[in-house]
Amino acid sequence: MNERTQAVVRRHYISGREGQIHYYSSPDRQAGVPLLCLHMSPHSASIYENFVAAMGARRLTIAVDTPGFGNSYIPNHEPEIADYAAAMGDVLDALEIANVNVMGYHTGSSIALELARQRPTQVQRLVLVSAPIWSAEERALVAHRTVPQVVSADGSHLQHYWQEAVSYSMPGRSLEMLGRVFPERLLNPATIHWGHRAASRYSVEAALAEVTKPILVLNPDDDLHQQTLRAETLLQHPDSRIHALPGWGHGFLDVKTTEAAE
Repeated sequence: MNERTQAVVRRHYISGREGQIHYYSSPDRQAGVPLLCLHMSPHSASIYENFVAAMGARRLTIAVDTPGFGNSYIPNHEPEIADYAAAMGDVLDALEIANVNVMGYHTGSSIALELARQRPTQVQRLVLVSAPIWSAEERALVAHRTVPQVVSADGSHLQHYWQEAVSYSMPGRSLEMLGRVFPERLLNPATIHWGHRAASRYSVEAALAEVTKPILVLNPDDDLHQQTLRAETLLQHPDSRIHALPGWGHGFLDVKTTEAAE
């Protein structure tokens, strides 16, 4: 995207119910409904930084580190998705945002749905990067695999998590792109698994049955592709739909920034 169409991205903090919440934002130069962006686990809002620059040329765009991730506070108890959503409501209140559109990515999709449940008059539209509907067996497997981050004295865990991130990355995602966001995946090793655990306990299907706002579900070729296909019959609003993104995967917010903004 041409530099002249990009907004400057700034970093800020607000005071939440248990501590400070960190977020990226673009200047509020447009009259459109603001866009709140919620990241996947176990990462941070840094995955949205280039996207915020692209979207911020059109409207106020905010990407928040959910509690326990990035530079936001660590909760004093293991949260549920409802707790994460309530914290995002604190951000909206602190910034005095009356109406908002919300974009969520994986765990962030569950938080976005729950925020729409908690604040149905405030949330106008949703964009969900994946909306997985789990079978009982799949849900149990996700819960079983979700464990605290291992830290090795010889640093071998760094190579393990790096290779894992490389294997999940879409074609075109350079090592430099991955290197920019990877360090925040390593923060808070004792609690970084909380986001996945909360998501494994959350019923996306129950939320979709209640949320009647227009929902655009983006379905890239990633690890939740098949589970997201099951959400199609659960979308309530006539303008809601699933949009396939063949060939896209993790890292598309950097590799396909312009296309994603469009």
